[in-house]
Amino acid sequence: MPGMLTAEEMDRLAQAKGPGFDRLFLEYMIKHHEGALKMVADLNATPLSGQDIDVSVFANDVEIVQTAEIDA
Repeated sequence: MPGMLTAEEMDRLAQAKGPGFDRLFLEYMIKHHEGALKMVADLNATPLSGQDIDVSVFANDVEIVQTAEIDA
């Protein structure tokens, strides 16, 4: 699944401390959010997908919120 951390990345994060942890956490969260945006793009590119109102609203919210968080 796009945006999921590898075991090595999780280990690296677990060993990080202080500002190094903060920076790595943000880098990994951006990667994670980019994975979610890829899934939304894939959903929107698939004919007849996302027609359920709840799925459509959720995908739209993911795109708006996670794009804003990456830009912040």
